[in-house]
Amino acid sequence: MPDNPQPLVSPADVPGFVCAYRFAADGTARKLTEADIDPELSSPEGEWLWLHLNFIDRRCGRWLARSGRFSTLAIDFIEHIPTYQLIECFAADAAGSVADLRRDFEGETHETCRLHFLLSENVLVTLRAKPIRSAELIRRQLDAGRALETPAQLLLAFFSHYAQGIESVLQDLATEIELIEDRVLEERVSDERRRAVIVRREAAMLHRQQRALRRVLSDAQRSAPRFPADLSDLLELHAHLDQEFEQIEQRARLFHDEIDAKLAAETNRQLYRLSVLTALFLPPTLVGGLFGMNLEGIPWSGVHGGFWFATAAALISSAGTWLFLRYLDRS
Repeated sequence: MPDNPQPLVSPADVPGFVCAYRFAADGTARKLTEADIDPELSSPEGEWLWLHLNFIDRRCGRWLARSGRFSTLAIDFIEHIPTYQLIECFAADAAGSVADLRRDFEGETHETCRLHFLLSENVLVTLRAKPIRSAELIRRQLDAGRALETPAQLLLAFFSHYAQGIESVLQDLATEIELIEDRVLEERVSDERRRAVIVRREAAMLHRQQRALRRVLSDAQRSAPRFPADLSDLLELHAHLDQEFEQIEQRARLFHDEIDAKLAAETNRQLYRLSVLTALFLPPTLVGGLFGMNLEGIPWSGVHGGFWFATAAALISSAGTWLFLRYLDRS
């Protein structure tokens, strides 16, 4: 056994490290490894740092507190994340927890998750418990040469990618609604009711998250007009998304009700047919029951061909019932 065993966790380790980039004064980015990260999150003059962490590692908050780059209130916010979306602006820092779309390695997903962040003058730290779509898109853009001059612009890029992702989800939901509409207009209703319910539920859940984010961004801009940048275009896009969500939910509700009405009408038609058949077979059943009694005095019991007389009586009774039902329909 070695005399000096290596510790399981090195003091130089960055808890939950996912990726990091250092940005020059002109906004160009250089990818960093975990070994390149200074525990004090320092950067050369005129440069700034983006650090992306996996919040599953609960040491993240304590490690960020030891860096000394963020206020006690900002660190306390990260260590006690609220259950709702919120952005808090402190003296020189900002902290927040907002919605984002989860990244699925098998393709696009409509599931939402949370993005937490700490923003200071020269550092942006983002934290997540599940892979998020915006972070992956931004990493690809940075590797392709995209330039960002300030941490606030990078944070705004996260918000913009989420809004664009929601737009893509809305297009998928609108396409699904149009397919349901085509089936309904063609009178080929089968599982469209279940599909309409799924669209309504998904649109309602996403709309709830998007509406909360819009409120949070509006509050942040009102309380700190310079945070993180000019949000007017982004808020205008969210207003447009609100209208799109309302239209999707309204159309899904309309088709849901129309499908229910069509299914109810089809059920009524089936019940009407069953009622007609019951009414048509009731008189012959009565005739058959009467002639089935083994009693004296039954008509045609001693007449050759009496069976055919009874059969004719049953048919005549059914025909009479049918004519009576037609008369009721016309009247």
